[in-house]
Amino acid sequence: MMRKFVFALFAALLFTAAAAQQPATPPIEWSQLTDEQRALLDNVKAEWQSLPAERRAQLVEGARRWMSMNEEQRAEVRQRFALWQTLSKERRQDLRQRYEQFRALSPEERVRIRETQQRVKELPPERRNELQKRWREMTPEQRRQGRPETPRPPKPGR
Repeated sequence: MMRKFVFALFAALLFTAAAAQQPATPPIEWSQLTDEQRALLDNVKAEWQSLPAERRAQLVEGARRWMSMNEEQRAEVRQRFALWQTLSKERRQDLRQRYEQFRALSPEERVRIRETQQRVKELPPERRNELQKRWREMTPEQRRQGRPETPRPPKPGR
C-alpha cells in the first residue's frame, strides 16, 4: 500500500508540468483503466471522479511508466522520491521552477545540457568537486555566461 501511495505522489510531482503542456482531453474513466493500472492507483479510486481530466491523464501515464520499469529502476525512483520528501517546501518549489525553465528550453538545448551532465557524472570525483567549487564561486552573471571569475588554468602538457 505504501508503494502505491509513494508512486501516486511521485507521479503527481513528475507530471504536473507535462499536464500543463497537454491539450484538453476527455477524462479517463476508472472503468477504462487496466487491472494493473487500477491496482497501482487504488489509493486515488475514491477521488477519481473529482480529479480533473489532466490529473487523471498524468496518473495514468505515471502508472504506464511505472509498469514499464524493471525493479532496479523502481528502486531508484523510490530512492529519489524519499529524497524529495526530505526537502523543504522552498527547495521543492525552487526545483519545480528550475524544471519548468528547463522544459521551456529548445529540445536541442535540453539535449546539450543532458549530455553535459552525463559527461560531468563520468568525471573522476576530484575533478567534479573542483568544477563544483568553481561554479559556487561564480557570480550569477558569470554562471549565465558560463565563465569562471578567473581564467582557466592551462591543461597539463601545454
